[in-house]
Amino acid sequence: MAKSLNKSRMKKSKIIIIFVLFLVFFTEALISYEAPLHKAFDFLGFFFLAICAMGRLYSTAFLGGFKNDKLITHGAFSIVRNPLYFFSLIGMTGVAFVSGHLVIIIAMPISFIVLYHFLIKREEEFLLETFGDDYKKYMETTPRLIPNFKLYNAPETVKLVPKYLTKAFKDAIWWFIAYPVLEFAEYLQDSGIITPLFVIP
Repeated sequence: MAKSLNKSRMKKSKIIIIFVLFLVFFTEALISYEAPLHKAFDFLGFFFLAICAMGRLYSTAFLGGFKNDKLITHGAFSIVRNPLYFFSLIGMTGVAFVSGHLVIIIAMPISFIVLYHFLIKREEEFLLETFGDDYKKYMETTPRLIPNFKLYNAPETVKLVPKYLTKAFKDAIWWFIAYPVLEFAEYLQDSGIITPLFVIP
């Protein structure tokens, strides 16, 4: 079941990303690329992407490759039950800001929350079956998606599995790639190589 949930997550994420890329490449934003507001969005978006990449890497360090085998409740998992999803939400928000489209800035995070709400519920059912009362207690004391930093606790040492940390590092790189891809879309439009189909806010 864990594998099917992961495939569902990947499929939904790809749908969101492909739709956003289409809008960025083939529509024109009302906010000019040279406008101070657009540049502020770029800075804020890159900041969110950096937080996402580092946060997901940090969370994976505590997960240690023991997902679905052991209930992890320390480190990033002590402040929120789904830190990887939380940081992905931050990353999606970053992508939305870099796009420069107000519609995407509003719609992308909301779409992520709605789609992942149902995925998280299915994962919770699986984890309840797997870990029973321990996970039930964890649910009662730790937020689902929005962190409570006051709850943070971590042991002095954690066990790491290098291959999972390497995979997390590669995943982090992909988030950073989003920035130059979206900037490339701006270049194509500015140079006249791509003509926007229509204007959206």
